[in-house]
Amino acid sequence: MSEIEKKFARGGAELTLELFDKLQASTNKDNILLSPLSIQTAMALAFAGAKGATADEIASAMKFVSKCPKEVAESFHTVLAKYQDSALVKIANKVYVQEGNAIKPEYATVTKEKYHAAAETVDFAKSEAAAQNINAWVENKTAGKITDLVSADSLGPDTRLVLLNALHFKGEWQEKFDEEDTREDDFWLNEEESVQVKFMFRQSNFRYGYIREFECEALELPYKDSDLSMFVLLPDKRDGLKDLAEKLKTVNLLDLDQKLHDADDMIVRFPKFKIEYSIELSDVLKEMGIKTAFGPADLSNMVESAHGLYVSQVLHKTSIEVNEEGCEAAAATGLKIQFRCMPPRFSANNAFFYFIWNKRHIFFAGAFVKPPAES
Repeated sequence: MSEIEKKFARGGAELTLELFDKLQASTNKDNILLSPLSIQTAMALAFAGAKGATADEIASAMKFVSKCPKEVAESFHTVLAKYQDSALVKIANKVYVQEGNAIKPEYATVTKEKYHAAAETVDFAKSEAAAQNINAWVENKTAGKITDLVSADSLGPDTRLVLLNALHFKGEWQEKFDEEDTREDDFWLNEEESVQVKFMFRQSNFRYGYIREFECEALELPYKDSDLSMFVLLPDKRDGLKDLAEKLKTVNLLDLDQKLHDADDMIVRFPKFKIEYSIELSDVLKEMGIKTAFGPADLSNMVESAHGLYVSQVLHKTSIEVNEEGCEAAAATGLKIQFRCMPPRFSANNAFFYFIWNKRHIFFAGAFVKPPAES
């Protein structure tokens, strides 16, 4: 692995824990499911067209390998090329642009060659048709797992671009769980509360480790014919997730793989589950330091007429299903870029009426026709 690949990987791991922290994943009562890579890739499409503080803030918050557009593009190209012919992982990018708004040739070239993102013109003013077009692309690229990413209400004549990433994964376990061994048992929500969950069972050889300083167990569940696996961190205590999250801030997730060793004839019980999750990430990304992208942004490397453009929404939607056969997961991230009109102006520079009221009773009414003489 090259230095730039290592830096890219470690940045993604760092971003993962920061997103978990911002979303309070360890204390949230609802399941959270993110695709850091999908979020990074969609934001990279915006970075490729940004300049100045807008570009710098995206690069820093997204933990890119550098603030150099060429280096960032090359790092994503390496990942995309690696999985281009993968049977398990499918990654797709797309740029939708408003009719009559030409994207710059340099931006079109880099997004196509390095990010594998084809550009397509669409009329966002016809919001129903535009939403159907975008959602159909996402649904197709995620094997039907992510639907309705954008709504027609979120698009309109002021929308200029929608930048999209879609990611789909489907892998079989290296050793499948036997369906006949799946049984219901207690899943503890805290020290006292539990719910019944279906647990899969397998006795085999695994890579496993106990990480004493983090008071947790670590397990790897590998996928067949792949270098991919599911990595699980399980706190000792039933309510230990918050403490574990704090301790993980002191390490890069990638380094924890070194804590695992081969464990023969080990019994594994793992829940069978299906989750769907969606979130609008603008507020989270602002907290992480991306401020100017949300207005006024400098996206002048993206389109010929970039004045007034800003990122209005960052939509992220995910799903996962884990069963005895393996795992299927999908994610889609969409950035909506639109034109911000100048704020409407009210200039009281000629005669006017005025009223003081509580929207029911008029307490005073006046006609202002000329300034009073100075007293």
